[in-house]
Amino acid sequence: MAPFMWAFRGNLHRLFNDIQLVQYLFILFGLFHLSLGLYEDQVGKFDWRQNYVGQIKFADFDTVSTAKKIIVATEENVIAALNLKSGKILWRRVLERGYAGKIHALGGVASGDLISVSGSVPAIVRVWDLTAGHIINEWTFAEQNPEGIEDVKWHIKDGTLHHILPIYGSGVEVISYDSKTGEKLKTRIVPAPFVSSKEKCVLAAPYIACLEGDEKLSVLFMINLFDNNSSTQSITINNIFGAGAQGPFHLETVRGDETLLAISADGDHRKRVLIISETPVVIPKDIDQDTSLYVTVADNEKILLQTSYKDQATSIKAIKLSTFEEVEELSTKITHNSIYSPNIMASICPKINKAVSCRHFISSKDHSIGFIQYNRLIWSREEALASISVVEFMELPMSDRDQTIETEFDQKENIDIDGSWDIIGMMIRRMTAQFHQLVSLFLTIPQQSNQREDLVRDKFGLHKMIVAATTAGKIFGIESTKGEIIWQIRVDNIASTKKNNKPMILYVQRGSRHYPNPPQCALLASDTNTGDGIIYTFNPISGQPLEGLIKLNYKIKQSMLLPDVTDDFLKGILILDSKDKAHAYPESATQVAAASGKNTYIFTADKETGILSGFSLAYSTPETLITNKVWEIVLSPKTQKITNVVSKNPIEHVHSQGRVLGDRSVLYKYVNPNLVAIVTEGVGSSLKNTLNLYLLDVVSGTMIFSLVHKRVKGPVNLVHSENWIVYSYFNDKSRRTEIAALELYEGKVQSNTTVFSSLTTTRLPMVERQAFIFPATIETMRETITEKGISSKHILVALANGGILELPWMLVDPRRPTNPELREEGVIPYMPEIPIQMDAIINYNQSIFRISGIYTSPSGLESTSLVFAYGLDLFYTRAAPSKTFDVLKEDFDYYLIVIVLAALLISSYVTKKLASQKALKQAWK
Repeated sequence: MAPFMWAFRGNLHRLFNDIQLVQYLFILFGLFHLSLGLYEDQVGKFDWRQNYVGQIKFADFDTVSTAKKIIVATEENVIAALNLKSGKILWRRVLERGYAGKIHALGGVASGDLISVSGSVPAIVRVWDLTAGHIINEWTFAEQNPEGIEDVKWHIKDGTLHHILPIYGSGVEVISYDSKTGEKLKTRIVPAPFVSSKEKCVLAAPYIACLEGDEKLSVLFMINLFDNNSSTQSITINNIFGAGAQGPFHLETVRGDETLLAISADGDHRKRVLIISETPVVIPKDIDQDTSLYVTVADNEKILLQTSYKDQATSIKAIKLSTFEEVEELSTKITHNSIYSPNIMASICPKINKAVSCRHFISSKDHSIGFIQYNRLIWSREEALASISVVEFMELPMSDRDQTIETEFDQKENIDIDGSWDIIGMMIRRMTAQFHQLVSLFLTIPQQSNQREDLVRDKFGLHKMIVAATTAGKIFGIESTKGEIIWQIRVDNIASTKKNNKPMILYVQRGSRHYPNPPQCALLASDTNTGDGIIYTFNPISGQPLEGLIKLNYKIKQSMLLPDVTDDFLKGILILDSKDKAHAYPESATQVAAASGKNTYIFTADKETGILSGFSLAYSTPETLITNKVWEIVLSPKTQKITNVVSKNPIEHVHSQGRVLGDRSVLYKYVNPNLVAIVTEGVGSSLKNTLNLYLLDVVSGTMIFSLVHKRVKGPVNLVHSENWIVYSYFNDKSRRTEIAALELYEGKVQSNTTVFSSLTTTRLPMVERQAFIFPATIETMRETITEKGISSKHILVALANGGILELPWMLVDPRRPTNPELREEGVIPYMPEIPIQMDAIINYNQSIFRISGIYTSPSGLESTSLVFAYGLDLFYTRAAPSKTFDVLKEDFDYYLIVIVLAALLISSYVTKKLASQKALKQAWK
């Protein structure tokens, strides 16, 4: 009996231990869950994120998976799946940046496996899972002829990947692979002597076609690449267009399910469609050159879809390829203003209730995309926001009530001809305004308003309008609180920054504080066709064009915003053309520019020639602006190329003129508003990558400081603020990213305590410099900015993994001592590595990919800086470098402070009564 009792007691003891262990684990996991929920109420309260895919390059409907979706590949090296009903991104995969991730081919959707070809040397073939977007298999292709990489074409069909390489003057090499495993199947050379580097060749699988000849006589050559018995076919342009066709001629492949070629004639703005087969057939109908084409299959009939756009209406005309007759039930016309001049990227026409219904996935010239079904636009996406070039923050206007009060005290309306104040007029306007306010208050009559109720200026200046211009030629007005697109403008013929290297500049000529004058912005860009400059002026709050598109008859070399305003509070724009002649916009700003011509300087930096030039307007007259070249510097254009030219933020304020040292003396900052940082990259004398940094005073042309980094290469990201410069680069020798910092000081004595002048200051500054190791790849950098410059400066670092790091300036302070015994207030000892603290990532787990720029703007609160990051994704948030010292915390106990104040008030009143009674008793004694 005793052994049984001992065994029972042992089992019972183990059971209690197990129960206690389970309780401890339950409590532990409960605490862990609470730690995950910390600050969860802050997510999305002051920030928002928007994801995009970019300009569509390839697209196909996924009809295999249970969840119907659209598979797309874009110019931004992105492969994604979009929901067919809503257009939301189901999954997205961002490939390598640049040519290493450029997508050359996409296919295999119909067989259930998505296959993509990207990169160059080597090319990477990936097999994707359609459901979740995971990589199933990946293999590389080593290019045997890297010189002809631009001419390589890829074709995917029935699980086979064909690598097609033209051999000029000889033929075409075709190598076939198993697309899933990378196994080489066969290689063959197709004789095609008409293939030449001078001719335009396109792949219309299984044919390759080349257009040869001049504007008057051109011949189209074709050959089947996958038929060993095929021979070269030729057809003259006269047989396609008829006699009298005017060139030059262009050749393109028609997208879709049938091999078609489109030949366009620029001379008479028309195109013809050629059906390629053993006997080429020309569709005997002229098509407008602006019409886009697509071939689909509907009820076993091949249909040619012709898409045209006119007067905000998209027309899709369906034509049978067998009879060339129009199919009215598949043709449609949709009126909308969302998508401009669309092209069909993918189309499918399934049978629904014994009737054929087509679905079209369309993409436009301005990068917007949409889905058409049942003869209406189901959804659309503004993918142009993935290519933002410049950004400005605009302060919102006052409410209508506040604007009415401002009108009452408008000096221009209240002053009579003799200069006296019109008291009676002011009184009448005041009484009228009060009457309207009483009517709206008691009778609840809605007042007519020209603005939305939520688009008004708030008390702390946190609610603003984000104005963004894109390389696709669209300008957006985005509300900063929720990221809603308020308005959008389409500007035609704007040169793309990526392709033509023509930057756009957005100027705020007049803010919203000058009622009744409307705010005004001006966009400077280059015309795509002529290269001449254009100016587009618009209202940044409502999106309404003011003077619209203004075409200049000269090319823009440099521009700047004049500091003085005209009579209507408008800042003029000073423009320097390619012949170094100055212009002012508007013309009324010419007198303003000439009046301050002695103090106006403008400089240029030519990246091709390496020439830096400075000009003065000292000899200008009120009628004509005259530029005088003051200085010129040449920066080794053969070995070094200018890559960065960075000046200070014009709205920046420097709060402190000096820095207090440990011995209580002051080290004064070298604050030069005319200082510009210039970076050049190239190959040095030892055939190693070299980076040069120049600090140049662009008024006097004085070289303030320069340094050289050897065995270093870009990309270089540079921040220039106050008296310091921070820049990042890649160290070739150590194979790591480094951050260097420069800080400029005048010394312990200021050269001029009142105003800085580049023409009188001759003393060169003291330069403190230091370098640090950064354990991540940097996309771009930007400093925070506040209204008065009192808050600490932080550097916002965009990381390649999608995070935005808020880096305190003290971590990259070049005065950090290497000797830990040397201590100074506000300076920490030097450590070569800069740690990345995860709680300093301001976008927490919301990754932002391909960040091309970060824009910061001050708010009405000195502690708060507004941050807008743009690239493939958009992200907006608030940053408080010195914490929110001017705002009560959200967890501030209002009830407690009210109780305390009430208790103090009651106690003071009771004490007063008791004191008075005591004084009365003392008086009667």
